[in-house]
Amino acid sequence: MNAQYAGLEMMIPNPPEVNLASHLSFAPQPLLADICMHFLAKEVPSCWYTVPASPLPMLIFILSGSVEMHDGQNLPRMTVLGASRKHYRGKAEPGSCFVSTAILPGKLSSLLGFPIEEFTNLIIDFNDILPLSVCNELSDKLHAAKDINGKVHALQDMLVRLRLSEKRYQAPLVLPPHWLNESSGELATRLGVGTRQFERRFLATYGQSLRSYKQQIRLGKSLLHLMLGQLPTTSWAECALIFGYADQAHMTRDFLRFCGHTPAKLMHGISERDPALWAFCFAGTEIKKLFIPNDDMDVVSVQDQVLA
Repeated sequence: MNAQYAGLEMMIPNPPEVNLASHLSFAPQPLLADICMHFLAKEVPSCWYTVPASPLPMLIFILSGSVEMHDGQNLPRMTVLGASRKHYRGKAEPGSCFVSTAILPGKLSSLLGFPIEEFTNLIIDFNDILPLSVCNELSDKLHAAKDINGKVHALQDMLVRLRLSEKRYQAPLVLPPHWLNESSGELATRLGVGTRQFERRFLATYGQSLRSYKQQIRLGKSLLHLMLGQLPTTSWAECALIFGYADQAHMTRDFLRFCGHTPAKLMHGISERDPALWAFCFAGTEIKKLFIPNDDMDVVSVQDQVLA
């Protein structure tokens, strides 16, 4: 085990301040591979930090310490963070560690049995949506696990059980990512449904309109360039046009809304490894595993969803 992971692996109660790269990632079990991304285990720097908005819901499990949100409330120890159109600010006490996973588009309902729009822009305690017996059992297993591998295994086993249980609701439509370049009308025609029907089903699956979802996809692609330090040009105005924005002011407004920082400030902070920006500091291979869904969906399965 690399020395930078030592505190995380051994779960020391009060480890020293960790390097921003101090994290582990775990592939999902086969029965979760079409539900969620890799699981991220990380020690959180004890400072106020910013987490960007995400079109993907997330599950967060605090294993040690606590996290205070900007409104003064503590983040629940087992949290569903709905797809969000706003950034969040939090502050962890020293020694805090969590495990999280991003849920693939439309798949939260297959785990929890609720329409995804009921979670959009919300922070929800697992105890409020799952039976107390399930939450208590998971808490006991997390406490009993001797290391981070055991804790992630316990979390994944619980999610597999949820996935296999009977659900009251299933998301009605999931699209290949590359289809989302098209308009609502074009996609409705492609699927053989009316535009209004398509828009209702898209909202029920993604938690927001196609137009709003596209805004976040554009932001995500732009943010990836900043995170990797690979801008297409040295001019922010030219970058804005290349990224698909009307102008630099348009891009800046989106970054402030979704990330809490201007592009210039964000890129500078990432290059300086600012602890407050740990959520933006991942290598390219890790970004793909943790946050970017694969575009390998079988088109026939999409048609089947429409007919179901």
